[in-house]
Amino acid sequence: MTMELRTERIKVPPLAPAVQPGPAAAAWIAFEAPTAAGLLRLWVWGGVRHAADAAVLLDGCAPLLDALDAWIDFAPAWRWCSQGPSADPATPHARAQWQPSDGGEGHAGCRIDVPWALLRGLPAPGDALAAQLRWAATPAVLVLAQMRLTDDETAALEPGGAVLLPASLDSGWHGRLRACDEPAIPAAGLAVALPRPWTPQPVSAADKATAAADDAWCEVRLGMPQPMDARALAGWQACEPLEPDARASLWRCAAESGPARYLAGGVLMPWGDGWALRIDSFELA
Repeated sequence: MTMELRTERIKVPPLAPAVQPGPAAAAWIAFEAPTAAGLLRLWVWGGVRHAADAAVLLDGCAPLLDALDAWIDFAPAWRWCSQGPSADPATPHARAQWQPSDGGEGHAGCRIDVPWALLRGLPAPGDALAAQLRWAATPAVLVLAQMRLTDDETAALEPGGAVLLPASLDSGWHGRLRACDEPAIPAAGLAVALPRPWTPQPVSAADKATAAADDAWCEVRLGMPQPMDARALAGWQACEPLEPDARASLWRCAAESGPARYLAGGVLMPWGDGWALRIDSFELA
C-alpha cells in the first residue's frame, strides 16, 4: 500500500483545529484504528497543528504501518485523534516502542498499543519486525483455577482453612495468564498449561478450547513478583518459572454487580493428586 493511499484514508474530525501561526510544539500524537478486538493505537512524537500535519506525520511511519499490515493481515483505517485517544478502559493494550532497522532518528518516537485479545490471536511477528519492536514489561497475574463458591462457602473462610483447586486434579491442568489491567472474568487472558503451579506454559490452539471456565464465580491467583515480558503474555515464548513459595490469593471474579474483590490469601499446599490454597488471612465481609 502506498503512502498516498494512507494519507487519503485518514478520517478528519468534522471540526478540525484551525491552523495556528508558528511551529507546532512537539508532543505525542495519537492515531487509532478499529479492530474486532478493540482499538489499535499508534503514537508518534511530533508537532501537529491541523489534519494536514497529521497526514504528513502518519506517512513518516509508512515502514512500520506496512509491516503491521503484513503482520495482522489487514490494513487498519487510521484516524487522527485531534482531541486525544478515545477512552477505552475495558480494552487493555500491550505497548511496544518501534525503532527502524536503519536506526533513523526521525522514527525514534513511535510506538504502538495493541489490544491483548488481538495480540494473542496473531502469530509472533516476523524476524524483521520483531527486531524493531521493544515490548514493555507488564505487571501480570497467573490464575491457577476458576471455580464456583457459594456465599455460604465464602462466609466460612478462615485462617487455617483450605480451598481445593479442582482443576489441579485434572491431568491437563490449565490456568490463565493475563495482564493485571485485564478484566478478572472467566476465560480472560492467555490459556497456559500447569505441570506445576509455578511453571505456566503456553498451550497449542487445540488445547485452548479445553481451558475455558464457564460461569466461574471465584479464582485463585498466584503472585507475580516481577513484570512479565509482553511476548510471554501473548503466548509467543516460554514464561519464566515462578518461585515455588509465591503467595496465592482467592478472589471473587468481576461481574455486573461490581469489580473483582479480594477474599483470602495464603500459600499453596499439595492435596492428594492436586493442590489447595491454605488460608492464613482473609477479608472480613
